[in-house]
Amino acid sequence: MHRTWLVNRTNKDFLNCLARQASISPLLAQVLVNRGLKDAGSIREFLNPLMESTHDPFLLPDMRKGVERVRAAMNRGETVLVHGDYDADGITASALLLSSLRSLGLKALYHIPNRMTEGYGFSREGIRRARALGVRLIITADCGISSRNEVAEAGAQGMDVIVTDHHEPPEQLPDAVAVIDPHRKDSCYPFRGLAGVGVAFKFAQALAADLGRSGPGLEDLLDLVALGTIADSAPLLGENRILVTHGLRMINDSMCRTGIRVLKDIAGANGNSRGSSLSYSLIPRINAAGRIDDASRAVELFLTRDEGTAREIAALLDEQNRKRQKIEAEVLKSALDMIGSSDPGSVIILSSQDWHPGVIGIVASRLVEIFYRPVFLFSVRDSVAKGSARGIPPIHLYEVIDECAPVLRGYGGHRQAAGLSLDAGMLSEFRDRMTRIVEHRLGPEKIVPILEIDAAVKLSDLNFNLVRELALLEPFGECNREPVFGAKGAEVVSHRIVGNNHLKIQLRQCNVRVDTIGFTMGDQANIAAPTATLDIAFTPCINEWNGTRSLQLNLRGIRPGSTAQVV
Repeated sequence: MHRTWLVNRTNKDFLNCLARQASISPLLAQVLVNRGLKDAGSIREFLNPLMESTHDPFLLPDMRKGVERVRAAMNRGETVLVHGDYDADGITASALLLSSLRSLGLKALYHIPNRMTEGYGFSREGIRRARALGVRLIITADCGISSRNEVAEAGAQGMDVIVTDHHEPPEQLPDAVAVIDPHRKDSCYPFRGLAGVGVAFKFAQALAADLGRSGPGLEDLLDLVALGTIADSAPLLGENRILVTHGLRMINDSMCRTGIRVLKDIAGANGNSRGSSLSYSLIPRINAAGRIDDASRAVELFLTRDEGTAREIAALLDEQNRKRQKIEAEVLKSALDMIGSSDPGSVIILSSQDWHPGVIGIVASRLVEIFYRPVFLFSVRDSVAKGSARGIPPIHLYEVIDECAPVLRGYGGHRQAAGLSLDAGMLSEFRDRMTRIVEHRLGPEKIVPILEIDAAVKLSDLNFNLVRELALLEPFGECNREPVFGAKGAEVVSHRIVGNNHLKIQLRQCNVRVDTIGFTMGDQANIAAPTATLDIAFTPCINEWNGTRSLQLNLRGIRPGSTAQVV
């Protein structure tokens, strides 16, 4: 896919001054300025994420009301039901709240909706189960903000509801005892990027502070916060960066939670896990439970301390993940066949009665990668179309879906990911409306992806010290991607295809030679002929092989060499 290369540039005198003040290199200063950090104080705070810098949980709207209702439940000996969601964020948020409530002496049960029979969010089946169990208080985890009718129904049956969520709120909030969501219009919370598990953690913090009891220790919950936050692609800046950094340390500790330790073993992820590596090791297996079968098993994995039980559940999740991969490949092929060789237009909207609803979100993400268009995929069952949407940066998905509210049964989500449902007979009307909305907002220039480059460099600028310094930026993830640098006019010394279509090139610039690797870029070998010059976009890293360490560039893009600046 053609991409526009865009390099960030900042006044050199400013960068040098900032680098001196923060005791970092000018290159790292440029990377941090690109992330909005433009003074030494904020840089030091970013590079040294401390739990002491997290925000007061009582700044979240309705937090005091929620804590008071839990205290009342404790005094009355009430049974509490945690109603979660079936994705990794909802699963970890549920396990976190259950651990916190039980540590306070409460009888806490849970319900995770079945994707196939109940669908997304706070469900009537959950309400029915709560009533059957004699529950007087329901606490949602990663859901509920759009469940006005369900909250009212629970109230009519004598049950109070506390909503903890992080999705975009509708105009009318549910009439719950407390609605705790950093995205509320009246929220004065300093950081709005919390995942559902992050909001659950803030609730646990508030309960511990108010009741003066920390149970197993709040720090023991940060592994769940890290997993859910990374899984939900929440921005790894601000408070999320702090929580995920400390959570990753717990995940990488040999004495980590039983379920995580066993899942790491089954996934072959026994080395130190980075944020990005969790996205293709542990997280797909956690998500597979809710995509294919019953997500409750994943909740139990995080709650159990029994090694045998943990191994049984982890093996099941691994098996479900393999099944998910097979189904996903079939749905992706089907969707690509539907698109064919025709122009996909400004938005891709597809539906099928044969698609498994548990994988259409992943497939939508793959289609966004391939075509760089907003994608809406619908699984049609019993005259109802349940959809998953994934977006591109120029479009706010929740806002455009909200404009189609009259033809929808329900919807919810974020800027770049959302879920929705409608009567199958309204699909054509939805397609027409959404196409008009997207075409109005997206001009041709906005459907060309941008390869953002942190700084233009020479190969001679690169060394081991720079790679070690860049590691201070970890964990990498949403809004804090691995730095990408650009160099122009590098001469090809040699190239070859290795492994599964990977392009390995040795480059030379002003007598400096360096090895590069472009994963799955073998089809671009035709522009890497010896003596040709290339402009390259890359991330520097240290390659270790047979006891030897060498500098290597992981290619993010290549193009025929130019004499102009990288633009």
